[in-house]
Amino acid sequence: MFVVFSGDDDDFEPIRVGALEQAFAQIVCRCGLAYHFEPEDDCWRMVLTDVERPDRSPDTITSTYKKPAEAKRDLMMQAVDGRLQNLIAVPLHDFEQRREAAMKAGDAYATA
Repeated sequence: MFVVFSGDDDDFEPIRVGALEQAFAQIVCRCGLAYHFEPEDDCWRMVLTDVERPDRSPDTITSTYKKPAEAKRDLMMQAVDGRLQNLIAVPLHDFEQRREAAMKAGDAYATA
């Protein structure tokens, strides 16, 4: 399980999903992006396109993994690290640990 949450939007309710692919889909959809994977000679690339404003598309993400499945997973992991509108996905266990640590520290955002 993964949890998708915003790093800076207090009104964004965290979403639990079953897999990385679902977390990635939630983030890409919320950002209004289309994507595709492109193989290169020495890497794989994920090309992201803003469907409403292509001129505002985020930078391409690159993975040095050679096998397609490994590269795609790496690219999705990079895409959910907060670089897309500060939306983040982490495994449920990690999310709960972060929230617990924040609550102990008195962080107001931890109550979400």
